[in-house]
Amino acid sequence: MFTRGEEWNISFAGCGFRSVYYLGAVTSILERAAHLVYGASKICGASSGCLVAAALTVGLPIEQVCADVLAVAKEARKHHLSIFHPTFSLQRTVRNSLQEKLPADAHRRASGRLCVSLTRMSDGSNVLVSHFDSREELIQVLMCSCFFPVYCGLIPPSYRGQLYMDGALSNNMPLLEHPNTITMAPFCSESDISPKDGAWTAISVHCNNLNIQVTAGNVRRIYTSFLPPAPEELAEIFYSGYTDALCFLRQEDLLGTSSPEEPMDKVDITETALGEQPWWLKHKHAHQLPLNIKRGETIQILCAACRDGGDVLGRQRLCPLEVFYRILTPLVLAVELILLLFKSVSAKKNLSRLKLDSEKKLY
Repeated sequence: MFTRGEEWNISFAGCGFRSVYYLGAVTSILERAAHLVYGASKICGASSGCLVAAALTVGLPIEQVCADVLAVAKEARKHHLSIFHPTFSLQRTVRNSLQEKLPADAHRRASGRLCVSLTRMSDGSNVLVSHFDSREELIQVLMCSCFFPVYCGLIPPSYRGQLYMDGALSNNMPLLEHPNTITMAPFCSESDISPKDGAWTAISVHCNNLNIQVTAGNVRRIYTSFLPPAPEELAEIFYSGYTDALCFLRQEDLLGTSSPEEPMDKVDITETALGEQPWWLKHKHAHQLPLNIKRGETIQILCAACRDGGDVLGRQRLCPLEVFYRILTPLVLAVELILLLFKSVSAKKNLSRLKLDSEKKLY
């Protein structure tokens, strides 16, 4: 629960390629309640979440970060083994992007405000880093937080003489214990801004400060965190983040606190600068997008990626994780059905018990 008048933080959980969800959420917040970002005491992140947090603290444009995520995803999808192909290095690609995009004084802008979660290799303990002596040290910290063993390689990166790995492995929601931290996660969870599957489930997994519900939707979300989805699905994830953040702002009565709420103009998406309807939205969401979003640079980048992302062969290839995902999804669906059946039977028993008790009271 966000409380006005108190110091607050923003925290992004690690989520791999689904970090585009955060870009949609941040876009929504910057339009409707920008002070939540600009006035936050600390902006925290683990794994890919720290890259979004870093972009916000050093002032990188959202559309630029979005273009980078799409470019990396499309490059990985070119290979039969995706990110596991020997010619593709996720760590190298991210480092090169940071070297190219971060301003010379990025470490000064980030120090004291950016909070990055790391996991120390020697003992598995969590380390939060908020001060950076140089631009290169900032890059080292970000690379350490994004290093998932085996997935990103075999040799972990170092920071100040010690080896570190993915911050999500020890603390996936930095500063969660702070009473006024706005939490974000692209999984159906207890986070302030997150997708809601609508399905009842009694099973949830609490792992490293992040509580994730066991649903078929989350199986897909976790899978696409590790293996990049098609550009049109990334665009849908962006849209989901945008609308989920808007729901949070409405629930907390924060709309219009920094700029008046713009109506959801039902103007056809063909009014975008591209002059064409992005087929990834089709009739599903096009009429719901605000006009300023339709004409923004980020939406143009998403549309262009979808238009040029016809990697049909890439979508037909099956890697080991894809096979595992297809096997696991029916199992999770079965668990959900059993839980729903159990809930229905329990509700009927409770109703019968209440009726019996009321009848006893009458007599």
